[in-house]
Amino acid sequence: AASLAQVYLATLNDGNNTKVAVKVQRPSVLGTVSKDLYVLRRAAEVFQGLVERFAPQQRTNYVALLNEWAIGFYTELDFTNEARNQRRLRDILLQKQIKGIVVPKVYEDLCTRRILVSEWMEGKKLSDAKPEEIARVTPIAQEAFLTQLFEAGFFHADPHPGNILLLNNPTDEGAELALIDCGLMASISEEDRDNFISAVIHLANKDYASLVDDFIKLKILPPESDRAAIIPLMDKALSPYVKGGGAKKYEEELRKLYGMEDGSYQSTVGGFQAMTQDALTVLNDIPFSIPPYFAILGRAIVTLEGVALTGNPNYGIIMEAYPFIARKLLREDRPEIQQALQEVLYSGNVGSSTGLKLSRLLALLNNAAGAVATKEGAAFVDLDAVPEDGISFKDGLQFLLSDDAESLRSLLEKEVDNVVDVLTRQLFRQAVGEAIATLTPPRPPTLPFLGNIFPPSPKLDEVPLPFLLPGSEGFVAPGLAIITIRELTDVIAPKLSQQDELYALGLADAASEFFGEEVGNFVRGESILSTRSVTLLLAGLRSGVIGRTEILSPGAVQNVVNAVSNMLAVARANSPSPDSQLEKELTFAIANLNDAERTRLDHIVQEITQRSISRILQRLTLIDRVL
Repeated sequence: AASLAQVYLATLNDGNNTKVAVKVQRPSVLGTVSKDLYVLRRAAEVFQGLVERFAPQQRTNYVALLNEWAIGFYTELDFTNEARNQRRLRDILLQKQIKGIVVPKVYEDLCTRRILVSEWMEGKKLSDAKPEEIARVTPIAQEAFLTQLFEAGFFHADPHPGNILLLNNPTDEGAELALIDCGLMASISEEDRDNFISAVIHLANKDYASLVDDFIKLKILPPESDRAAIIPLMDKALSPYVKGGGAKKYEEELRKLYGMEDGSYQSTVGGFQAMTQDALTVLNDIPFSIPPYFAILGRAIVTLEGVALTGNPNYGIIMEAYPFIARKLLREDRPEIQQALQEVLYSGNVGSSTGLKLSRLLALLNNAAGAVATKEGAAFVDLDAVPEDGISFKDGLQFLLSDDAESLRSLLEKEVDNVVDVLTRQLFRQAVGEAIATLTPPRPPTLPFLGNIFPPSPKLDEVPLPFLLPGSEGFVAPGLAIITIRELTDVIAPKLSQQDELYALGLADAASEFFGEEVGNFVRGESILSTRSVTLLLAGLRSGVIGRTEILSPGAVQNVVNAVSNMLAVARANSPSPDSQLEKELTFAIANLNDAERTRLDHIVQEITQRSISRILQRLTLIDRVL
């Protein structure tokens, strides 16, 4: 039974005795609702007049808010509209492959404005379930709602525990929950969804300055808002909410904020005065407004959070939703999502010179997997901390190569090229220097009484030598150049600027922290021993990388990849130390890639190699050829 209708169990005359739920609208309910809405509308008009007279700075249109509610009520009374909503929501959850929850099938040909016929679901309302049962299925309901809100933009606006059934037995597809009563639904535009995603990110990591911008885009605050006055009030009003725990915990946090936790008369009076002053500041100085759609959305979120709090008294939807937001950032390739992702991965805004933070990248990958590092008493997301119980290297690599990381790969394409360029320049210069030092013969000894009569050993890097270089026109016809090794090195691997050196140091520190000191030393160029450098250089010469014609063809690129692999194999064979832990993890991770992931990895490596070769060949065009 419900306030608007009564539900009956019936069977279809289809030869299979199919059980169906027949929802019948109560008599005269349309007239009753209309009268109630009329009274509320008149009251809203009076209240709107009082607000405009005594608090003109407030911009909320309360009549428009009520009109939005009225539209929802009237559409809820049209069961043919509910049938369309139910079919659409069912299709959305199936299309998005949301597991564990189902929307009953609706028989639209049997529906009328006052009768709805849908699939019968055997179960109990969540309001009748035990707290531990609610806690177990909360992630399922949460995933379904967040998908509706942020993916489809069409969501169930009344997800109270009476509209969510815990099924007696899972369906054939494994669904444990059924979402019913789709009369009150709401839509949200893609632009507003993107702004909400940005707001959740900033709220979760306590970036209230950026949250002001989000509220302006959502038309909750005007563009000329007084940020200095708003941000402290945001902190007081929103920080207790992000910590979770519902109204009770919110009240406790407010008492702490306003110094009323000891319960004494003096502290209570002082705290109440401060709270009242902040409330008056909001009413008098901050011209906020509540968009009509936001009221329905807010009600849906609060309702769902109330259900979750029954199973987990410390539940907070902002923190619980963050892994979903992280997965969406990594998956979608739209410019708006790319901008939000770049803001998370970089310490500055879009277009700033601040480089990628590897710690943030690794943290975001863990966030997407559900492991979130927190700060300030587990209340807010720490964007720069990698959880100790995070995902493995293998899982991280598989995620990076999956369809769910399309946005991340697109954003990192330029960044990876920059990383490869800086590191290869640094390592190449270091390797050449060590190789020259190793190959340079020692200075002849000083003879007694005669001194240094022998000339010093020649500096090999300053001796002009002939080099056969790729041609400058289309990189096809090779040409002969007379140039020193030092000059050639400066062309192929220009010296790092101060900014490049700081960037390389950051990469080395991050590599040491997350992959071990051995990798960090290699990135710094400290572990490239002289004999190892010579071995690598000789292996490179034997591989035939330099001097190939049509070097930019896909086949040539694959040859480069194979040659680099051969170099590493030679280095490992001549190294007395056993495989490092990173090598073991990398080997294990690659071995566990499926065919699609391995193909994507090979393609990425080829693309990076091809761009690196193009960059080097472009630099080689600066060298004059004698032939």
